[in-house]
Amino acid sequence: MNLDNLKSRILNESPEFIKYLEGLIDDYRFDDGEVLEIALLIKKNGPSSLSDEQWYVFLENGLLPNSYVEECDRCTEHIPWSNMYSAIFINRDHLCANCHFYVNKG
Repeated sequence: MNLDNLKSRILNESPEFIKYLEGLIDDYRFDDGEVLEIALLIKKNGPSSLSDEQWYVFLENGLLPNSYVEECDRCTEHIPWSNMYSAIFINRDHLCANCHFYVNKG
């Protein structure tokens, strides 16, 4: 996973990412206090407020490798932030919502 691509995606889709981030915060998905502090900072001031060092810590220790899936394991499309939580923590299949429906249909 390229950290610059992930950072760019977060910046370009920041409202959707912040909603996902709120779910991670609410469900105590951050074990590292520094990462949690950065997550709260993103929630309050937006992702563009982070320094390069904060970005690195947040991406390496906060999202990767357990809280982000770059693409659906079936169709290889980006999983939207709105489906990310389900793909990782609820369904645990790393599938987008569409592929999850087809795989589990009938």
